[in-house]
Amino acid sequence: AVVRAHLEKAVAAAAAAADGTAAAAAAGTLQLLDGSLAAADAVLGGSGGVAAVAAAITAHEPAAGRLLEELRLVVEANQARRKPKVAKGARDFLPDQMAIREAAFGTITSVFKRHGAVAIDTPVFELRETLMGKYGEDSKLIYDLADQGGELLSLRYDLTVPFARYVAVNAIGNIKRYHIGKVYRRDQPQLNRGRFREFFQCDFDIAGSYAAMVPDAEVLSVLVEILRDLQLGKFTVKLNHRRLLDAMLAIAGVPAQKFRPICSAIDKLDKEPWEVVRAEMVEEKGLPGDVADTIGQFVVLRGEPRQLLAVLTASEHPLAQHPDSAAALAELSSLFDYLDALGALGPISFDLSLARGLDYYTGVIYEAVLEGGNVGSIAAGGRYDKLVGMFSGKDVPAVGVSIGIERVFAIMEGQARERAAASGTAIRATETQVLVASIGNGMQVKRMEVAAKLWAAGIKAEFGFKPNPKMGDQLGYALEQGIPFMVLFGETELQQGQVKVKDMAAKTEEAVALDELVGVLQRLIAPQAAS
Repeated sequence: AVVRAHLEKAVAAAAAAADGTAAAAAAGTLQLLDGSLAAADAVLGGSGGVAAVAAAITAHEPAAGRLLEELRLVVEANQARRKPKVAKGARDFLPDQMAIREAAFGTITSVFKRHGAVAIDTPVFELRETLMGKYGEDSKLIYDLADQGGELLSLRYDLTVPFARYVAVNAIGNIKRYHIGKVYRRDQPQLNRGRFREFFQCDFDIAGSYAAMVPDAEVLSVLVEILRDLQLGKFTVKLNHRRLLDAMLAIAGVPAQKFRPICSAIDKLDKEPWEVVRAEMVEEKGLPGDVADTIGQFVVLRGEPRQLLAVLTASEHPLAQHPDSAAALAELSSLFDYLDALGALGPISFDLSLARGLDYYTGVIYEAVLEGGNVGSIAAGGRYDKLVGMFSGKDVPAVGVSIGIERVFAIMEGQARERAAASGTAIRATETQVLVASIGNGMQVKRMEVAAKLWAAGIKAEFGFKPNPKMGDQLGYALEQGIPFMVLFGETELQQGQVKVKDMAAKTEEAVALDELVGVLQRLIAPQAAS
């Protein structure tokens, strides 16, 4: 009815102005709408109806475009408002969740800095040509941006390819860097397993020419230190070598042009049983059954690094006889010695089923998983000696690791909520150390003065916005937020130049001279800050 009334008005106005084409266009649209109530419903229901009317108007006369614009405004003004929601594969973070995430970032960053890494940043989008051809079958997961009449752009899929582009563009010969930023993948979200379309990655990479396996050992040591410091539970770092993997496929009889597609299939062994992966190799990728079965004899090999290395380097083993795999095994022997020296060999599992489907890896590859967890890989990485050269024409060897913070966060949040439930307390969303509270009316300005004094001394404090808050409300807020100390005063305390300091955990209270308040609080807070 709203649309019809608007079009009747448009017909009358066009007729009065002797604009025959506009009147005919509006009248034609009216005729279409009168013939079907469903058409009117479609118009009011959204963009599909608008498109239908647009086609009708355009068919009658292109000059009636102004009627279409007026019609669009009428529809938008009258259509039902949808309830807002978060886009699929993304999420909002509540204050207590942000506190957990910031704690994780703090732990990870401290390890990066402990190893002398510098921080960098790159744009969240890159030229499409920068990203294409680097991720194998996963390239289909890249988000392409609409062409705005300029460059063809895509959202970054990871932080590694942008880092390689960064090294090439800035002509960097060597760098030890870390980077924390969001990446985007047009994947099928699995929120319960920490898989999102928008998520953070925390990367640590070393680029430059150094002695073989020395940077690789430090990167793996960084990974092990981070997972230990985060206290997520028992974890395993699965490790393999890309040249070992390629030699394994060559020995099995896989054509060279099928190495990467078959690696992508092997990469699914952490999610699918061998029978499913074998079927993909044979039925989808055209591999002979006997070749797939030979691969199956290799990918079951895993175990303690030096023990499995001894098996594979025995003179009669096929991998010891192949020149590429023999060279890879020699590198791994050095790597295991270095990891042992760094105290990082314990969680390593030498695993020939690890493939890492990304095309740019050239050497050692690894992936960290929690034992007994259901969140998949929580970190992964490897050596990529040719990636920088794709952008500059000059190879800069590099190796790195990426921590999947969303999956780490899911584990940390679960642990925090379990601890909170066991202790009967809430997860703290703030770091407030002191709540400045008052008794009686007219104390807001004094609360602000005391809070400002504490802030100037580096003490985290709040003073409350209500002019005359009730003591019960102030106590309740301190308990709810887990604030460890309260500063209390009323007219009597101020006349004596004192305040009371309340220790919420110990349930004790002491009178303190106002000019000694900062020193007393710093002494009380120090043990908590140290812990």
